Amino acid sequence: MGLEIELVCLDLDGVIYRGDVLIDGARFFIQKLIERGVEYLFVTNSTLFSREFYARKLRKLGIPATKDMVITAAYATYKYVEMREGTSAFSAFLLAERGLRRELSRLNCRFLKPTSSERADYVIVALDRRITYGKLCKATWDIMDGAVFIGVNNDALWPVENGFMPGVGVFVSALETATGRKAYIVGKPNTFMLELAREKVKVPPSRILMVGDKLDSDILMGNRAGVHTALVLTGVTSLSEVEQAEGELKPEIVAEDLVELWSKVFG
Repeated sequence: MGLEIELVCLDLDGVIYRGDVLIDGARFFIQKLIERGVEYLFVTNSTLFSREFYARKLRKLGIPATKDMVITAAYATYKYVEMREGTSAFSAFLLAERGLRRELSRLNCRFLKPTSSERADYVIVALDRRITYGKLCKATWDIMDGAVFIGVNNDALWPVENGFMPGVGVFVSALETATGRKAYIVGKPNTFMLELAREKVKVPPSRILMVGDKLDSDILMGNRAGVHTALVLTGVTSLSEVEQAEGELKPEIVAEDLVELWSKVFG
């Protein structure tokens, strides 16, 4: 295609693996990037675990990775709040699990419990598989009382081995409906995660390829950031949906899998 790509940013779920199962062609694609000398990073809206966890998972699947090669939505949220607060002390109420809590623990952050009567400075919503009505009540009260309302991402679905589960967007939408306030979404399709990628690997947007499986997150983010975009059909998006996509939702390149993508871009 005549593209000069120096950095490839890849989503994880639906591109590299589904759940704990490696997707065919993923190891081939990464090995080819290494042989060609093209740098790569993983850019995921996932929030459940730390960057170290995802790097270990990738290595177990035969994909060379370190934590510094992984940008999660939880890490992006940490960077965003750090930009706002610096070293200042603040409180947060989280709908989240340990991935986000671990990232935010590096800041001067005090985490409030669902039973706390103190209003949090921030309500931050990630994936919480132990969601309760009490947590939703606490989040609603604090947002309506003026807390900064952040959604780590707004994905409606979370791909797993045998299908899909509800994603963070389900909780964000519930709280937006309850409070009448819109969340600030840090993860995809916000371009902030690609800005973090460019801080790590200093190349112009014209030399970056964003590879994902979702039109309204991966592709929308990439197009808004002015980088090249490729959608693989190994995740949540069907070919018919791609054919109907328009404007910023339309990928530059469509491939059945990463093997075909390699041949289209680098072969």
